[in-house]
Amino acid sequence: MIKQTLSTFSVSRVKSDIQKLERDKENNAQWLKRAYESFALDDANNWSFVVLAGDKDIASFRIRVAQSHLRGDMLPSFWSDCALLKVVKGNFSTAKFYNLPLFQPAFESYAPARNGLVELSINKLPDYPNLALLAIPVEQNKILNSLSEYKISRVSYDAVENILPWLAFVWGAGNAANPLIQQIGFPSAMMLNQLFSVNNFDLAPGVNANLSTPETFWSGVKYWQDYYSKTQQNGLLPKARYVIDHMYDIDEH
Repeated sequence: MIKQTLSTFSVSRVKSDIQKLERDKENNAQWLKRAYESFALDDANNWSFVVLAGDKDIASFRIRVAQSHLRGDMLPSFWSDCALLKVVKGNFSTAKFYNLPLFQPAFESYAPARNGLVELSINKLPDYPNLALLAIPVEQNKILNSLSEYKISRVSYDAVENILPWLAFVWGAGNAANPLIQQIGFPSAMMLNQLFSVNNFDLAPGVNANLSTPETFWSGVKYWQDYYSKTQQNGLLPKARYVIDHMYDIDEH
């Protein structure tokens, strides 16, 4: 198990806005739109949005199991990927996702030239059984500006370097070990953590930045509301909506 700093959430009086939002015969794009609207934000310009996704194919489930070392119960994470969601004025018809997929798509240019970053239209999002939308109180324009710099900054941070150990682990290549044990964070999560860190927001408090994963972001928004209430100068706290349609059956008896 990987050691982390425990939050004081259990003794906090801060009320969190984290709600389960069941799917209502919706595809993922429709669910995300409804989740976004349920936040009822006074000024959406003051917020950025992170998507956590969990799939149930072999590669995704290996990523979920790898993150069990970040959980006290050692159960697989619900999440196998994460991405930045760009929404302009609530218009989901033009919404975009940005992440660093392990399986780099053939339709994109040479991965090192874009630091592994891929942009997807919301309509091309796979049908993940598990989804969470995190509303993070950092202006979206600031994060998008940082994203533009990130894409051309491979000299400063080589995101492609993080993709290879995770791909080797997922494929079981040679003697590839769990990258987290080697202090190698999940590529998309490392990117997101850096984007928000330069804008003075910690997506995964209590965890070494090199261990950034979808699971640590989930833990951050769930258990560190008290921390955010004391550190957020704008007085706004992270919010979340989630749906979990794929669990696992583990019987100890």
